[in-house]
Amino acid sequence: MTSLEPLFDTLSRLSIDTLLRGAILILVGYVLIRLILKLVRRALNRTNLDAHISHTLITACRLVLYFILLTMVMGQLGISSTSLVTLLGVFGLALSLALQDTLSNIAGGLFVLYTKPFKVGDYVELWGVEGTVQLIGFIHTTLTTIDNKLVYVPNGQLSKDKIINYSAEGRRQLEMTVGIGYEDDSAAARQLIEQVVSADPRIDKTEPVFVKVWELGDNAVILRIRAWVPGGDMIPARCDLYEAIKDALQKNGFHIPYPQRQLHFPEKAL
Repeated sequence: MTSLEPLFDTLSRLSIDTLLRGAILILVGYVLIRLILKLVRRALNRTNLDAHISHTLITACRLVLYFILLTMVMGQLGISSTSLVTLLGVFGLALSLALQDTLSNIAGGLFVLYTKPFKVGDYVELWGVEGTVQLIGFIHTTLTTIDNKLVYVPNGQLSKDKIINYSAEGRRQLEMTVGIGYEDDSAAARQLIEQVVSADPRIDKTEPVFVKVWELGDNAVILRIRAWVPGGDMIPARCDLYEAIKDALQKNGFHIPYPQRQLHFPEKAL
């Protein structure tokens, strides 16, 4: 507290004229800062920089300009640089203690902007939440889920948890399972399913369609189906193909089993 006493003593002896000059300097500085930031924003808009990187640069420029303005005002008021450094140190310590989580989120936001594990428009899974990236901010990343919910994921969590980007490779592997009866011809069923899947225009024809017997279940022979589709077509292709496979199997006399239980009663009990 002793180091701040000269600062308080200087402030208590300021004249009205000095305060007026300081206020004018603040007003003029504020107008100039807004003008400079406007020019910087226009210059960045003419570049190919990512929108979020441009926003980061503008924010950093704003902080620097306001710090310069603060230094000039303190000099106008006759406050020494030592007092300014002391004041900023005390303020910075208090601010860092009060905003630990916020600073962690800002660091996470800078991590995302620098490493670019995803971009706006990508379908991702962050912190256990799936959705389309709408905004990458300093404090949080905004996702829109399939059912149109807006989810704000704190950026501080992104550097601590896994990030799954379903859009990064442009396509995804569609995986489905279908059960047929034990009395059915599994080879014929596999051939029929492969024809149905291959006929869908969304299926990547450069990769073979995988249809194999995967498991002998309690009530059915389980077939596993795999094919490649564009990332954005994953869900509609899955739904449409399940319906098409069901109709094709039933039309061609295959059985789609359901759980059954056989009960055996001793003859004496009857």
